[in-house]
Amino acid sequence: MIARGTLAAVLSLCLAACAQKTEHTPELVKSAKFGVFFGGQIEERREIPFELDAAKQTLGFRVDFGEALATDVDVAWNIDEPEAPVAHAARRRRHAPAPPPAPSTRTLSSHATLHAGETRFEHLMSFEPGDPLGTWHVKVTVAGKVAIDRPFDVYDRAEREHATDLDAGM
Repeated sequence: MIARGTLAAVLSLCLAACAQKTEHTPELVKSAKFGVFFGGQIEERREIPFELDAAKQTLGFRVDFGEALATDVDVAWNIDEPEAPVAHAARRRRHAPAPPPAPSTRTLSSHATLHAGETRFEHLMSFEPGDPLGTWHVKVTVAGKVAIDRPFDVYDRAEREHATDLDAGM
């Protein structure tokens, strides 16, 4: 059993604590998106066509901060590419089963230090000749916390359009 004096002391401490102003630290990252840039906007996509011409397609990510940065902040990113496919005799046969997806073998990593006062960070990228099709993965961290962490599929647009044309003719 709690004595009345002890109960009164506990209640007064609780009331004092509740009456104090508590500062809520706003989240550093307001929003973070990865995808295809269109006129200043980013369209987040799960599937992205392999396109070498940056005038036709620009990829990247954008991190918007809730307010201007008070101090310098580190941003790091990793982009995992799938293993380049290996030509197998079985793949050339028409009805051969597809091999299982290959594990990721190459990671492109980089980072930047954002300075106090900045409100947005963008990183643009484009595909290069020889980049593989398949499932890629992007991970972006801001001040050590994950802001973006997701897969995306890169496909051959011409091959997909040709397959659609063949399906439409049946």
